[in-house]
Amino acid sequence: MLANLNDVLIPARERGYAIGSFNVHNLETVQAIFEAATSLDLPVIIAFGEKVSHITDIQLIAKCVHSLANRTKIPMVLHLDHCKSEDLIIKAIQAGFTSVMYDGSGLKKSENIEKTAAIVNIAHAANVTLEAELGYIPAEDTGQAVSEHQLTRPEEAKEFVEKTDCDALAIAVGTIHGNYIGEPKIYHNRLKEIAKVVSVPLVLHGGSGNTEKDLVLAIKEGIAKININTEISNA
Repeated sequence: MLANLNDVLIPARERGYAIGSFNVHNLETVQAIFEAATSLDLPVIIAFGEKVSHITDIQLIAKCVHSLANRTKIPMVLHLDHCKSEDLIIKAIQAGFTSVMYDGSGLKKSENIEKTAAIVNIAHAANVTLEAELGYIPAEDTGQAVSEHQLTRPEEAKEFVEKTDCDALAIAVGTIHGNYIGEPKIYHNRLKEIAKVVSVPLVLHGGSGNTEKDLVLAIKEGIAKININTEISNA
């Protein structure tokens, strides 16, 4: 069945587990993720990124996921990942996406708040949930490490959520997009500090390449959604 982020992430945060969000690039990857989720009887987030929207038709992906979701009782979220385009967000909502991510992390904080809040209103009017991002998560395949001063600050995260009314927040706690050069590092103390003051479920981008031990600890500390893309792209 189709679900949105609130349907799966709120119980996850309350009960101390996380939901996997897996990026798809075509119908074959959609089918593979669906089969894995149903075989394990676990809820799943199927994510479709803005960066592949020029390769694979967004409406085709939506129709495929809707068809598969109608065959199972497992909650399936159809999520637009890392989108900076308001037009594409609206297109995704119209196509039947149940969740979208507006990525304004490259903007000044005040502008990120303003634009995120505006798009939250658009999404919520259609009963679609919205994930936002605050902090510096290096771009894909830079391999660039994150220093402590680039991490999301707890007080800023609290203010951001209160002013935007977003449903989930992706935070910078040391992970990167793409392949790591050297050992991954999650700043667990910062993650715990953010979780104490932020009311919405927290999202870990750059889940690929981290150790199982690190991910389990991050979940215990408040992460409710873990994004996996690089391992799928590398397969």
